[in-house]
Amino acid sequence: MNMKNNIKKFMPKFLLILRVKIITIFGILFYKLKLKKLIIRPNTTDLKVFKSIFVFNELKLPVKLNPKLIIDGGAYIGYSALYYHLKYPSSTIICIEPEASNFNILKKHISNHSNIMAINAGLWHKNTYLKIKDNGIGEWGFSVEEVSKSVEFDIEAITIDKILEKSGKDNIDILKLDIEGAEKQLFSSNYELWLKKTNVIVIELHDRFIEGCSEALYSAIKKDEWLEFKEGEKVILIRKKFINNLNL
Repeated sequence: MNMKNNIKKFMPKFLLILRVKIITIFGILFYKLKLKKLIIRPNTTDLKVFKSIFVFNELKLPVKLNPKLIIDGGAYIGYSALYYHLKYPSSTIICIEPEASNFNILKKHISNHSNIMAINAGLWHKNTYLKIKDNGIGEWGFSVEEVSKSVEFDIEAITIDKILEKSGKDNIDILKLDIEGAEKQLFSSNYELWLKKTNVIVIELHDRFIEGCSEALYSAIKKDEWLEFKEGEKVILIRKKFINNLNL
């Protein structure tokens, strides 16, 4: 057990909470200066997402990369895109976010960064029409479900194959997915082409909302071709042949 874990184990709970609060405050001040346009909406889940990314470092990878293309599925208001931009400034980042209020803040966050693009759509396994569903858990918990065109829809779907084609890149170096259960559909069909071109997957699985998300993922990948890590709520899958220098 490392020193960090030892501290967490023996430190009283109130001190841990105080420590996180102090780190969060300094983190907000630091990134407000660094990013200029950091928006944290009051009385929303923004602060929780900010902490998970910038305080608890849930997107940190156990391998050194120089990614050319990052696809950020379920980009929320852009914190993950900003994190990747700071860490990999030469990469192209394509954000996908379906919900309108989140997308509007996302656009503000990336407005000064020419390497970050945003698409207002829902990730799905085929071209179709989607309805946005409010699951009642806050701004981070909007999901999508397929509807026919004749039914009132909120947003069009986009496939990963289409995003890769739009990017002009050959491979997806990092595919980050936090799409509130839509991963079940994404890994159930039409995944073969883009999956073989993907080197790293960072995914939050939502079996607690939609049964079968994990089963769909692990049925789609060939487990012996990937190394698996966990960071907070994120599962990180890295192709073995892609790893050059692990930083464990």
